[in-house]
Amino acid sequence: MDDIVVSATDGVGTVRLNRPSRGNSVTPDVVTRLGEAVRNLVEVDDVGAVVLTGTGSVFCAGADVKDMFEIHTSDGPDGLMDYLGATWMPAVQRLVRLLWSAPKPLIAAYNGSATAGGLDFGLSCDLRVAATSARFAESYVNLGMVPVAGGAYLLPSLIGLAAATRMLATGAFINAEEALRLGMVAEVCADDALIVRAHEIALEMTHGPSATFARAKRVARAASTVELEAALQESLAANIDLIALPEVRTRILDVMERYGQARARHA
Repeated sequence: MDDIVVSATDGVGTVRLNRPSRGNSVTPDVVTRLGEAVRNLVEVDDVGAVVLTGTGSVFCAGADVKDMFEIHTSDGPDGLMDYLGATWMPAVQRLVRLLWSAPKPLIAAYNGSATAGGLDFGLSCDLRVAATSARFAESYVNLGMVPVAGGAYLLPSLIGLAAATRMLATGAFINAEEALRLGMVAEVCADDALIVRAHEIALEMTHGPSATFARAKRVARAASTVELEAALQESLAANIDLIALPEVRTRILDVMERYGQARARHA
């Protein structure tokens, strides 16, 4: 089964994370191919907009713990921390930059839960719609980390500093209706109507020439692009510092231990 499924219908492309057994979680390889899929679609003349979504009941659960566990097993705790700082986090940030700067309309269709980087990928898009079942959490704090995929900047810009700070500090979930009330998503619709509605919105956003949208988006986001880049650099530096702290390192390694125990039970 392909991790990334790409299609195009009536001028709207769809990029679908297709790892439902892993909660559509991502590895550096997956986020790289996800970015390539989006970039390739927006370069197609007949595609005027792109919808980003997931297969199953989860949009994206963030980092793939299995991938992290395998690095931990092969390279040990220090190797895992090096991998996070040198490989995983930079790969995630490259995807965020690509989504943010896409020259055609990019709509995130949150088909289910979106946590950590999974939430932030959608925040990087031009507009977000959510299924009724969707839930959202900036869950990095559970590991003692800050959002590395732009969430610490993008979330306050959408829902305000106070509400965003609460999500950043607690890691708690909010439901789709609360996300709508706060302005994180533009619409909420029934689960089985989500993709149809996302495609309708995508078509609405292709009203003018593609070149016009690209220039308008660049102008509209000019100041924010500078600020986002600074936030990405700061969050990467912050997390590299944080994962060196014993408390944060212990939280990450505890996840590895719990995953290993669960894996052993099901072996």
